[in-house]
Amino acid sequence: MGVTVETPIKSGYRVKVNMDGSDIQLTNGGNSVWISHKSLEVSDSSKVHVTLKTGHTVAGVSLRKEETVVEIDVRNVFQEFLVSMKPEILVSKQAMFRQQPATITVSFRSPPTSELVRSTLQNLQEVMREFRHIMGDSTQKTLDIIIKYGVALSELNPLSKAAFNVLAVTLELLKQQKQQDQMVSGLIRQLNRVLPFADETLKEAVEDNTDILRKAIERLYVLTMDVAQFSCDYVKRNRFKRLAKAMIATQDQDQISTFTSAFGELVEDFDRAVNVEMLKTVRSMEEKMLLDRLQPIQTGHRLDRGCMEGTRVSILDEIVEWAIHPYPKGMPSEAPNSQNIFWLYGIPGIGKTAMAHSLCARLHREGRLGGTFFCRRDDPDLSDPKSVLPTLVFNLAETWGPYRKLIADKLRKDPKLTRHSADDQLFSHLLESLDSLPPHPLVLVIDALDECGDIRGRSSIISSLFDTSSRVKWLRIIVTSRQDSDIENCFKRFDGLYLARDLENDENAHQDIYTFTRSKLSSVASQCGLPKDWPGDRKVDEIVERSGGLFIFVETLSQLVEGGLNADRYLTQALSVGSGSVLERLYSLYATAIRSRIGQDKEEFRSAMATIIVVGLYRPLSDESVAQLSGLSTNIVSTLVNKLGSILYRDTKTNGGIRVRHLSVIDFLTGSSTPEDLKVDTKQAHRDVGVACLKIMTQGLRFNICGIESSLMSNRDVVDLQSRVDLNISNALKYSCTHWSDHLSHIPETNDGELMAALDTFTEVPRLLYWMEALSVMGKVAVGDSVLRRVPAWLKMSVEKRIDDGLRFILTFKEAITTSAPHIYISGLEFVPTDTDIWRCSNVLFRNLLVVDEGRRKSWPARPSILIGHLGGVYGVACSADGRRIISCSEDGMIRIWDTETRAAVGEPLEGHTNRVRSLVYSPDGRHLISGSDDRNIRIWDAQTGVAVRSSIGHTNSIRGVAYSPDGRCIISGSLDKTIRIWDAETGAPVGNPLKGHTDGILCVAYSPDGRRIISGSRDTTIRVWDASNGAAIGKPFKGHSDWVGSVAYSPNGHHIISGSRDMTIRIWDDETGVVVGSPLQGHDGAILCVAYSPDGRRIISGSDGKTIHIWDAETGAAVGEPLKGHTGHICSVIYSPDGRLIISGAYDMTIRIWNAETGAAIGDSLDGHHGAISSVAYSPNGHRIISGSDDATIRTWDAETGAQVGRPLKGHIDWIRSLAYSPDGRQIISCSRDKTIRIWDAETGDPIRKPLEGHTNWIRSVAYSPDGRHIISGSDDRTIRIWNVDTGFIVMNPLEGHTDWICSVAYSPDGRHIISGSYDRTIRIWDAHSGASIGNPLEGHNSVVSSVVYSPDGRRIISGSRDTTIRVWDAATGAAIGDPLEGHTDWVRSVAYSPDGCHIISGSYDGTIRIWDAQTGDPIGMPLRGHEDRILTVAYSPDGRHIISGSDDRTVRIWDARTGATSKSPIKRYAGNIPSVIRSPDGSHSGPGSGDHAMWIRNPAKGKHILSLVVLFHPDSNGWVHHPDGGFLFWVPEDCRNGLTCPAILTIPITGRHRVIRLNLGGFSYGESWTDIGRVDS
Repeated sequence: MGVTVETPIKSGYRVKVNMDGSDIQLTNGGNSVWISHKSLEVSDSSKVHVTLKTGHTVAGVSLRKEETVVEIDVRNVFQEFLVSMKPEILVSKQAMFRQQPATITVSFRSPPTSELVRSTLQNLQEVMREFRHIMGDSTQKTLDIIIKYGVALSELNPLSKAAFNVLAVTLELLKQQKQQDQMVSGLIRQLNRVLPFADETLKEAVEDNTDILRKAIERLYVLTMDVAQFSCDYVKRNRFKRLAKAMIATQDQDQISTFTSAFGELVEDFDRAVNVEMLKTVRSMEEKMLLDRLQPIQTGHRLDRGCMEGTRVSILDEIVEWAIHPYPKGMPSEAPNSQNIFWLYGIPGIGKTAMAHSLCARLHREGRLGGTFFCRRDDPDLSDPKSVLPTLVFNLAETWGPYRKLIADKLRKDPKLTRHSADDQLFSHLLESLDSLPPHPLVLVIDALDECGDIRGRSSIISSLFDTSSRVKWLRIIVTSRQDSDIENCFKRFDGLYLARDLENDENAHQDIYTFTRSKLSSVASQCGLPKDWPGDRKVDEIVERSGGLFIFVETLSQLVEGGLNADRYLTQALSVGSGSVLERLYSLYATAIRSRIGQDKEEFRSAMATIIVVGLYRPLSDESVAQLSGLSTNIVSTLVNKLGSILYRDTKTNGGIRVRHLSVIDFLTGSSTPEDLKVDTKQAHRDVGVACLKIMTQGLRFNICGIESSLMSNRDVVDLQSRVDLNISNALKYSCTHWSDHLSHIPETNDGELMAALDTFTEVPRLLYWMEALSVMGKVAVGDSVLRRVPAWLKMSVEKRIDDGLRFILTFKEAITTSAPHIYISGLEFVPTDTDIWRCSNVLFRNLLVVDEGRRKSWPARPSILIGHLGGVYGVACSADGRRIISCSEDGMIRIWDTETRAAVGEPLEGHTNRVRSLVYSPDGRHLISGSDDRNIRIWDAQTGVAVRSSIGHTNSIRGVAYSPDGRCIISGSLDKTIRIWDAETGAPVGNPLKGHTDGILCVAYSPDGRRIISGSRDTTIRVWDASNGAAIGKPFKGHSDWVGSVAYSPNGHHIISGSRDMTIRIWDDETGVVVGSPLQGHDGAILCVAYSPDGRRIISGSDGKTIHIWDAETGAAVGEPLKGHTGHICSVIYSPDGRLIISGAYDMTIRIWNAETGAAIGDSLDGHHGAISSVAYSPNGHRIISGSDDATIRTWDAETGAQVGRPLKGHIDWIRSLAYSPDGRQIISCSRDKTIRIWDAETGDPIRKPLEGHTNWIRSVAYSPDGRHIISGSDDRTIRIWNVDTGFIVMNPLEGHTDWICSVAYSPDGRHIISGSYDRTIRIWDAHSGASIGNPLEGHNSVVSSVVYSPDGRRIISGSRDTTIRVWDAATGAAIGDPLEGHTDWVRSVAYSPDGCHIISGSYDGTIRIWDAQTGDPIGMPLRGHEDRILTVAYSPDGRHIISGSDDRTVRIWDARTGATSKSPIKRYAGNIPSVIRSPDGSHSGPGSGDHAMWIRNPAKGKHILSLVVLFHPDSNGWVHHPDGGFLFWVPEDCRNGLTCPAILTIPITGRHRVIRLNLGGFSYGESWTDIGRVDS
């Protein structure tokens, strides 16, 4: 049952529904109220009372209480239902409430299963009529009610209710007949007890399609009817018997036994089935999941927004008839060309939205409404194309249980699915896969599609709707919109698959507008006390004529006239509007309405309207907020809104936000033909509101704005935080914090002093921090970086450093800011780099913060030039149109998205392809990306969510190239199957036939800039040009290359084509003639795999398998600068960023690199450290320097004391460096590489000394100097050891041969007489250094690779480390093993070394630890040294034995205290309590915390150096939080500081990297309830 109240009173009243004296519903007014009733007895006098109430009672005293009661006679409803069999009966009553007319409409709706049981019910009634004459008066009366009304006022199944009453009557007959037949009576009572439960279960089962319950209940109803029939027959046969204890006939006994047995089986079935409460719980859980994941927008129809009764009747009937007509029987494929979409269009104001509301109301009453979405241009949620389908999916899921279950299952199985997957995976595909279809068509209604998003967004919605309607024949879709060209063109693409109606051509429009006008003017007359026939037929006809069929014209006119003191005068003014088109007359009316109300206050009007219009793009604001943003008083704004009720209203759903009544008002005020005195300049409005936002924030934001008491609390722990936000942050301030840059982004470049000053003031510290605090407590931190990014480049130039610092601060500390507002200051300010305004100002403004004593950054970490994450070669890279995202695809089958600003990976890799992904590209609007793969599939992905929205299959071999057309409507793909295919970008369907012509596989495809042509390059060495509209080949193939054409591209002006080939040349072609322009571009030393133009067309870039990138002058073909080097694998893809400032490359070395397009230098902190694993480290003989060799093919030199890099990296090797060493005198460095060479370098200058030493035929893994520095030895994968003369570079003797597998390590004995080597063959060999002869037998004992060997300082022992996880000690003279193996590592021991005094052994392992051993006993000393985040590849001692250095796969070198492995001699302790103060020793030479064993360290204040007594290691959790021992958040640590905070190493190289050592001083740290003592100083 539904209760709807229509009254001019919009709020402040309640509705109470009463059934036979019992209140069954009480709710606030203003909306339809749907009520379900269960187990209500039907009586001859059933009544429903609806009460409208206002006011309240305090202490028994009524305050302003009023009520109106309306009575509804239910009997008449039953009678009409039984006779008409309509699904819904409406009963309306008129009343007066608070001196205003009110219409109360009660809707009685049939239950979901009524259609299935009506025929059975009628049959039952016929049976009952046969027994009327045998019943007494009371029974006859009850039966008459049943026969007459059929069903009760209830949502119960009518068959169940009727059966219940039949059995009740039968039982009464038995009593009247004095027939105490226990078997019959017992059977009936048994059924009576279960029927109510069965009915409840059926209600849930029907909605949720629970088959097991449905089948059981159907059997129950059959049994019920049979029992009813039998009982009535029994009474009839026995009604004349007079014996009280007459025997029951044998056949009756048998029948009763059969019924009883069947009933028992049914009870067991019900027990096995799920109970009702469980069904309800499951449904509730499913709906919650859908709400959380789909995030539907609350939008729906309203009865008060529909067409006036008696208008649009014909067209409404026509559309409803089309909508509810049964779908074709059988499978959906039987009606492939069904017209399941209805497009209703017309000019603004013609009544489309009113019709949509009326259609929804009608369909809702019929039980056919599946979902709605009412678009609004001035509402961000309702104008977002991405919200439409998720909302419709949710609506449909609520309507049809099986679909809801299917979606819930899909969401549970795939956590990555989001609301943005609705357009494909959750919408069309799941609807198509439904096994259980609704019993009748369901209808979706989308209103005002023209007000939703941009052209592409609308096109995407329309395409999805048509795709779904073609698959799902039981779905009807109604779309209303203006006849905009983009919408019309979209519909034309599906010609024949939809119905359309132009409302201007409605033959009944004149009569409808006349009826509407009469009604509106009648209301005006009533309100103004005018005669009923006012203003007369002539005037009415004139209004109708001038309206041109626009209901909004009449509505605006009536609002204007009704609000004035002199209705006739205002009507005359309204009708004085000039002639012209329909819209021109409407706009003239708007002008009249406005001028008549604002008088001379035009400046105030324009200011207020400008603010209302531009803020409405994001959310409507109240009078007070509009006043603050416009600079007007609240009184002026309120007065204007009140006076302009004909065009403005306050939306109660947005807390009184001011909206225009119709968007044509905005069109009028901002249009080119608007009178100057009323014209609104939106650009100026954005500027004014932007400045106002900045000033409001500057004045309104403050420290601890919501009075948070403790920094240990998260925002969520502050129970009343939302109340505090509402109390302390006004709506205007909330709006300003989230939308200030939205307005600034609309401002054209200008020299605006006020604007610049406002921005400068706001971005000063601490105001920028206060803004972040407001975002934190408002729960809006997620938008902070976007807000800063939207500041236009021209505008932020004067404050660029501040904006950039603010952006980096938010990105770095987002976790802390989001979790707890105080930690903007507590955790953020001390970790911020020292060269930022934030740090400089916070040092003055704040105190009592924790202090970073060691490891503080001077500047923000440079954005890395190398993006690492793929597990295979990178085949393709692309950049979004706004330059904010980079995407890459790889042979690992993954697609990754990267943030161009931070270089960080965005989200998880996109998974779906089952083989290598060869090509990818962004759509022109940046909303989607496409990829082509060796799995022969093209996938289209949502660029924001990373969800695959559809795929296209058609190629029969690997797809090597994909591209979007410039308009984004089509996709092309080229494949090794020798064809090019064109696809519809929205549906994924193929367009036309494949393009054929190439005689070998196609490697690349591209569109011309105008989208009219397609070009392709192939293994057949040719380039072909195709007509994009029909796929026809244009001209002859371009011939000139002598090998595969791997890459092609158009110049930005479309005049030229460039191609790169495996023949190592680039050619430039004339697009029209196909003639080569100039000579081929030559310079690469390998196959050219990729080419691209710069955005301005002045440069060409190319990448090759020679691992270099070349830049060329597009005009002359000359090389520009030196080749870009850095990649260590084939370069597969190169592109320019959209602004032309960056070059982005992807290579087979599994990396993406970013380069400065102007200088060719790698962008980022390239000197900050190695970009690959560190495979070898060594100290200089004097201990002042450390050198490291890496997989990035460079050698770097570091200051051993400070960790600073010394000089430039040593470059020359072209592959991984495996080993390096200093010469004994420290003047030279040697290195070896996988490139099969040894290089000698000048240790001072870094210059190479002579040419590389060549001779080995495979990788060289180890090199070493002889003790006298005259010779070098090398061990290689070619299984030989070579000895070289340092001075000449010549080989001294024949290679030393004997090992049967790769040689991993070589070393000289201290006296230089012997050489040792360890090998993959699991042996160690000793060689005579002078003769090269093998000495003795190989040393055997390891059961896997021997990866490292070294002599003890006295030469008496050899140690070896192995893949078998052990270290072995050998007698150097005899080769015998000494003692047991040293065991403790859990993975490959890659490196071993002796301490200079020979007392200790160190080992580094793949298990990430370093172990120190007693060289004499083999016992481990202390705990393993932990700190590296990856495998340890190399270890060494400093010459004085005080330090240990290690190199790792984590790309760092770490320095450890060799005595303890830590920074102190004492045990390492973890922080466990508060450190309230710092104390000094009596002589002042030392200082330390004053809290006993909770000390952090002791330091010398004068020298500022630690003299290490105790170390406190903080251990942040996985999110970076260090927790207080008593609970709560102590402080948060940035990701790049966490490892250094927990690692006991003395120093980590690079010292500015993310692994640097961090030491904190909490001496004066204020936190918890004293956090506000950080003591902001007012400036």
